[in-house]
Amino acid sequence: MSEHIKLFHGEMLSILTGMESESVDAVITDPPYMLGVSSFSAKDKKANKCGSWADMENASYWYAIWMKEARRLLKPSGYFAVFGGWRSIPVYSRAFYLAELPMTNCLIWEKPGLGPSGPNQLRGAYEIVLLSAMETAKISNRSVRDVFSCPPVYPHEKHHPAEKPVTLMRHLVDLLTPPDGLVLDPFAGSGSTGVAALLSGRRFIGIEREDAYVEIAQKRLREANVSFPRQEAIL
Repeated sequence: MSEHIKLFHGEMLSILTGMESESVDAVITDPPYMLGVSSFSAKDKKANKCGSWADMENASYWYAIWMKEARRLLKPSGYFAVFGGWRSIPVYSRAFYLAELPMTNCLIWEKPGLGPSGPNQLRGAYEIVLLSAMETAKISNRSVRDVFSCPPVYPHEKHHPAEKPVTLMRHLVDLLTPPDGLVLDPFAGSGSTGVAALLSGRRFIGIEREDAYVEIAQKRLREANVSFPRQEAIL
């Protein structure tokens, strides 16, 4: 593996626990949102009073386990940034507390157009990035707003169902890390966070367990590496 970029193929938690404490400038990641799960059969209306909220609340403990490891890896000047939606807020609130991560702020990613929704809901046009600043962390550019607008990755361009645009990921990387800083994404997917880190002159560690997405991420990182000549190899 190279000094400047590492892509691990394996289980996220086992890899995180083997990493050095206070070695990362930012954890920027987009984990599974845990949508559509339910503790009860949808047919059993009487038992299904909580709907999917029951499992989502239980999921906060799973989030907290890996978030606590992410907290350990962050430098005192580091940032934790995690994507979610409005349904995720109760889960993350509990998980942040259990992981001893302060919920410092959030960034709203505003998308043009309208997203899907139910007949009794407003049409979605945003996603949330929750931020946690470590003890000495600071945003150096004091003119940056908490709303960032850019198009999503359109379906015909996607490498991953939940892929985020590199433009958005570069905004986060530039905002939350110093030049030559180290970015960690424990749910690397198709590698967009890593591509953004490379294009912004940062170092990157990614973790992904799915074979197909590891191959895609490797290819994208090699292509982005043209702009980052210090890199020798991606494994």
